[in-house]
Amino acid sequence: MEMQDSFYSIINILLLVYACYSWYWQAKLELRGKYRISILIWTLIIIWLGFSWNYFEKSDTGINIFLALLLLISIIDGYTGFASKRIVVSGYFKRTVSYSEVESLLLLKINGLKKPTVACIMGTSKGRQYYLRFNADVNQVLGVLKQHMDHNIRVEVRELQK
Repeated sequence: MEMQDSFYSIINILLLVYACYSWYWQAKLELRGKYRISILIWTLIIIWLGFSWNYFEKSDTGINIFLALLLLISIIDGYTGFASKRIVVSGYFKRTVSYSEVESLLLLKINGLKKPTVACIMGTSKGRQYYLRFNADVNQVLGVLKQHMDHNIRVEVRELQK
C-alpha cells in the first residue's frame, strides 16, 4: 500500500504544478478563445471508465485529490487564446506555443451565426497545427496577432457560410 500512496503523492504534486502553470497562462490571456468543453467531457468519460473497469478504487489514499486536480486541470485547459508572450492552446501535453514558431495563419470568418466567429488555424515551424476559435471579429484577431508577431508570416483570410 505504501507504493500506491507514494505514487499518488508524486502524481498529485505533478498535477498541482501543471494546474498552476495552466492557470498562470489562462490568466494572462489578452484575447480569450471560445471555451473547449470537449476536454472536460473526455476527462469525465475517462474517470467513469476508470471506476467502471476498476482501475480506480474509492478506498485508495490520494484518489480524491487526484480526481479533483484532474477535473481542475480539465476545466482550466478548456480556455485558449492569445497572451502577450505566447499562444495558449488546449491540451495536456503542450499548453503554450511561442509566437516565433508560427509560420502560417488561416483565419476563417464564419458567417451566419449570432455572434461574430473566427476560427484560427496556426501552422508551426515544427509541422504542427493548432486550432483556436474566437467570438470576435477578424480585424480584432488580426490586431492582437500583429501586436505580438515579430516576423512575417503567411496570413490567409477566408469566409465560410454557416
